[in-house]
Amino acid sequence: MSQLPEAPVRRSFRSPEAVALFNTALTTELLVNACWSKSQNGAAGLSWPAAFLILPLTLHPETRSSLPRDRRIALARWAIRHSDLLADMEYRVANMALPTKRAIRNGLRNKRLGLEGTDLIALEKPRNPTSKWPAELRDSVKAARFCGQWFNAVETHMAYELLGIGD
Repeated sequence: MSQLPEAPVRRSFRSPEAVALFNTALTTELLVNACWSKSQNGAAGLSWPAAFLILPLTLHPETRSSLPRDRRIALARWAIRHSDLLADMEYRVANMALPTKRAIRNGLRNKRLGLEGTDLIALEKPRNPTSKWPAELRDSVKAARFCGQWFNAVETHMAYELLGIGD
């Protein structure tokens, strides 16, 4: 009887760039900032599905820089004006699912995030960005806060629809 060859060992490989960009502490803080901003401007928590939109909107440089400065600009209006950025949004959301899950688990474990029903909440106010922070970090935190505010004005299922996810 011949022996079957051993199955190759599968190792999860994450490039150094992905590890740096999707650092769990950073991604957790982006979610904390989105949750905190949402609670400061309306409803208490960020719905679980909405949390999966925060990182793709805030870490993608072109998307982040295109986010409006004016809170009155609705997600629908922004989506229409930036349809070119939404072409790969479904891919980005799927690609960022694992880093988002890690960020949520880390936030819950370290008491930065909590749950109210199925909504994520920030358990304490995050630090405000300062001029001493690197520009990309400062801009990402501001974008996360802005996105948190957006989710007070739009139902999560509609945000997915507007962003072209799940068509």
